[in-house]
Amino acid sequence: MARHRELKVESIICFESTSHAIMAEQELRERDFHVRVMPKPSAIEAGCGFCLRFLPKDLEDALKFLSDAGIIIKEIYSMEKTDGRVSYSKSALQPLRGER
Repeated sequence: MARHRELKVESIICFESTSHAIMAEQELRERDFHVRVMPKPSAIEAGCGFCLRFLPKDLEDALKFLSDAGIIIKEIYSMEKTDGRVSYSKSALQPLRGER
């Protein structure tokens, strides 16, 4: 019997500081984004100790909003979970550098 492989992909945004991570979470939740704060995985070296995790379909809208709000993003990653294993890869999308 063939084993079914389950793949789950989420987007992760890392920030310059913890205060930016907290501000980003509050701002995105107020705009009905489904977002979760998580400790920065040890496999990711960029940013402060916290990052935000959410569905890839929301990434571009979240980046645009955070840029417009002046929240500084350090790096963007894709997190893939396959059969209990987790891997991270840097996203091809670059943080937008907006101004308030």
